[in-house]
Amino acid sequence: MMATVDAKQSAPAIHPCVIELRRMLQSVLGDDFVRLHHFGSRVVGGAASDSDYDVLCVTRRPLSRQERDEVMDRRIDLQLARDVFFDLHFFSNDEIQSPPIECLLFLQHAVGEGVVV
Repeated sequence: MMATVDAKQSAPAIHPCVIELRRMLQSVLGDDFVRLHHFGSRVVGGAASDSDYDVLCVTRRPLSRQERDEVMDRRIDLQLARDVFFDLHFFSNDEIQSPPIECLLFLQHAVGEGVVV
């Protein structure tokens, strides 16, 4: 008798450092934080032990330079504390809905293959 394979793959376990990143983003951005997509090799497979964490932060509006700088400074603190690297990208809801053509494939990959944390 042949074993059947479940067509649905279970979602990968989210590493605690990605959850910590989401909490930091929520803290810094407040109501402007919408969601965080985790994508890339750590989600779809093939990641090495030292692979980065690919993440896409969706915001209600484009962030100011000061907001981005604060997030990036805190990202560095988190990376050093956890010995990880986050490849962090920002897009507003409007940019997700109507992306620049050069970002279309990236967003399809990040949103389509990623998991919301």
